[in-house]
Amino acid sequence: MNIEDNETIGLKSILANYLLHWKLILGVGLIAVILAVFYLILYPKTYETMARVQIQDENNPLSGGSLSLGDAAGIMKSFGLGGISSGGIVIDDEIATFTSNSLLSEMVYKLGLYAEYTRPYSFYRLYEEKPLTVTVDSATIYKLDYEIEFKVVSSANKINVEARIESDNDRKESFHFTALPAVVKMKEGEFVFSHTALGQRNPDYKLYVQIRPLTSVSDDLVNEFTIEEVSKTSNVIEFVTKDYERRRSKDIFNMLIALYNEQSRSYKNILGERSMEFLNERIKQITGELAGVEKEIELYKAQNKITMVESDVQYYVEYMRDLQTKMIEAQAQTHMIKLVDSFVKDTANRYKIIPFLSSAGQDSEYSPLALYNQALLERERLIKNSGKDNPLVPSLTTQITKLREGVYQMIDNAYQSSQLIINELKEKENALFSRMGKVPQQERVYIDYRRQQEILQGMYLILLQKREEIVLSIAQSKEKARVIDPAFTKPRPVAPRKLYAAIGIVFFTLLITVGWIYGKKQVAELMEEFQKATK
Repeated sequence: MNIEDNETIGLKSILANYLLHWKLILGVGLIAVILAVFYLILYPKTYETMARVQIQDENNPLSGGSLSLGDAAGIMKSFGLGGISSGGIVIDDEIATFTSNSLLSEMVYKLGLYAEYTRPYSFYRLYEEKPLTVTVDSATIYKLDYEIEFKVVSSANKINVEARIESDNDRKESFHFTALPAVVKMKEGEFVFSHTALGQRNPDYKLYVQIRPLTSVSDDLVNEFTIEEVSKTSNVIEFVTKDYERRRSKDIFNMLIALYNEQSRSYKNILGERSMEFLNERIKQITGELAGVEKEIELYKAQNKITMVESDVQYYVEYMRDLQTKMIEAQAQTHMIKLVDSFVKDTANRYKIIPFLSSAGQDSEYSPLALYNQALLERERLIKNSGKDNPLVPSLTTQITKLREGVYQMIDNAYQSSQLIINELKEKENALFSRMGKVPQQERVYIDYRRQQEILQGMYLILLQKREEIVLSIAQSKEKARVIDPAFTKPRPVAPRKLYAAIGIVFFTLLITVGWIYGKKQVAELMEEFQKATK
């Protein structure tokens, strides 16, 4: 009981000691209140903006459903060079695509975010309320790798523009215009200055415009917003950011989603167009081979006076039907492999897309063939944008050469597997033919002719079907990122917060006063001990 009383008395004495300094507490509290008021007045109202999209699993335009060989030949279930695998969606990969520097840079260019506008003595950038805009052509802004700052002083009949480039020995240039729009020509490129509606109404203003490289702006944007999946069991991605420019946040999210869908649609269309070229060539080739086989059958029938072989061998057909169906399927698959093999090994097709010709769900985006096609498209994009002198082109060419070896190996494995199946079927067929000793030789030759004809007919139907599937897939293309919630801003600001200001007042007051009193006491005790030690 005495211990509790002593603690109570000690606490009271401490509080009484601090309350003796009420003037200090009041003064510090007043300063804290003033700082809090400045925080509430000067800090811009910041709002939270969100958007949600669902990533949809699209079938590759080069893959389709089951492949029909027709009633006479049966059904070919599948054909694939990449083995059996499920495509699916990897949300982490899609998020990486959204935050990729290339996609963000394109978004920055489309929205003109490479130019930041600020008024003198202000730390806040302007977006909607800017009196002037500066636009740069793509060739200039994509090669720009340092910052350029413009100081614009505008009046009713005169506009002065001062440019400063720190990376070039702090180079400065001045330009004078009587009206806008006007073009500022520098060794970096051309910069077009134009009044906005606000600038036309109020032509007297001063403004700082900072032109930044696209990659630099993109790197900063990655840190401004977050992109994450809503849950591990869904394909929904959520975008969140906080900004005092509500329109800017909405424009960023909406443009980013639109460019993502455009990029996905463009990649799909390119693959479709390349595959259409491949299929049209193969259809023409198969048509010629089929016409040749039909001509041989016609001559063989005329030479051997054969009319209705099917009725003569009806008994054996019943037993051979399943075997022949499997043989046709294996032969067709082997033929398809040869077509793709000849296409790949043709030097004229060295940098052409190799089409997938497999059933739905068997085109993994991580298969050697898919990686090879993606590398080819990336090389073609680089050459188109910046020419063969781009230093990344040789590296990509070396990578493509290595990937091509994997494609060769994949094709060879598929061919060897198909040959094993054909050999097994032929052994069973020979065993059955050995029991057909009384079947005339010409009838067996005729069966071989018919088999070749059915194989080519099946191939012809496959190629036609695949071509139609590609046309329908491109025509009915859907957005890969389906917008669930377009970018929207919450009505209540997230900053400045009165609660934070109140907490700051209390914390600042206690910290300063307690620190001052405690420090003063410690100094006094040290001085007293020092005086005792010197006596």
